[in-house]
Amino acid sequence: MSRVLLTGFMGCGKSTIGARLATRLSVEFIDLDDRIVNLAGVTVEQIFSERGEDAFRELESRALRSLPNNVVCALGGGTLVRPANLAWALRESWMVYLRVGLTELVRRLREDKTVRPLLQDRNGSPLSPIQMEIRIRDLLGQREPIYNQAHQTLDLDGMTPEIAAAKCWEAYRSRKV
Repeated sequence: MSRVLLTGFMGCGKSTIGARLATRLSVEFIDLDDRIVNLAGVTVEQIFSERGEDAFRELESRALRSLPNNVVCALGGGTLVRPANLAWALRESWMVYLRVGLTELVRRLREDKTVRPLLQDRNGSPLSPIQMEIRIRDLLGQREPIYNQAHQTLDLDGMTPEIAAAKCWEAYRSRKV
């Protein structure tokens, strides 16, 4: 086994599914955001507010390239926006795009209490429901062509985390290496 990277938009279930897949594969699970926090010594929110998105993306690139083999890693929703990160991920891992439709993403992210800097206004306040949907639609439109380059795409709308993890496991077992 090499690295398994899970990509997709925020709220698609990368961390939840990744942890379950890692258990099935008997390997470590890494959430890339947690790795960034360990590198920086501060929270993702602090990095964004104190240093800006560019500084966060630089830390993210370093954290990505420092991943060991034999792990399952949940990437951040914007990790692959940098072309060098996408090229590295495609070359050095087996990558799966966990696709969830816009309507489902909006529902999940509205219900989620996680602080997500890209779903806040300039003052750090949560976006209104309409603003949030517009932001999600815009970001997804920019990122989906990148996600679609993954080795495998799994459509997960309406699936429980358990079923989605089982689908990911089956895709892993039948992957072409």
